[in-house]
Amino acid sequence: MMHYLLIAKDGKVQFSHYFTHVTPSARPALEARVVSKCQSADKEGCHFLEDGEHTLVFRWFGPCIFLVGADHQENELMVYEFLGLYVGALQRYFGKFSERHLLLSTDHLHMVLEEMVVDGELVESSIKNVLAPIQMLDAASSR
Repeated sequence: MMHYLLIAKDGKVQFSHYFTHVTPSARPALEARVVSKCQSADKEGCHFLEDGEHTLVFRWFGPCIFLVGADHQENELMVYEFLGLYVGALQRYFGKFSERHLLLSTDHLHMVLEEMVVDGELVESSIKNVLAPIQMLDAASSR
């Protein structure tokens, strides 16, 4: 099970989504610790790190690090590939996904993620199926 997804740039979290409850007061410390831990890891080395009760799985996309905190029982390769799939869905939706979307379109980042993951479990891996309801909402709201 995935517990959270963070996107950080230059050590600062730009986007966060929690699939399980973490108290709002505990989030900044958690985010700072795991982002620092992943950023200090060798970029060419393994992208799976142990962090207490979670396994951190992360990938670099340009200057941004996408990271997931998951159960130790979770398949790390599946989570690693999920990160690529999520970025692929964002690129298809936005045309070209950039850091600007982290600041200006966080609602769309959450919507794409919520179409893919429910209660911390990957439920949809087809980018076409993920984007269809979001594109329908966009079409309806533009009328």
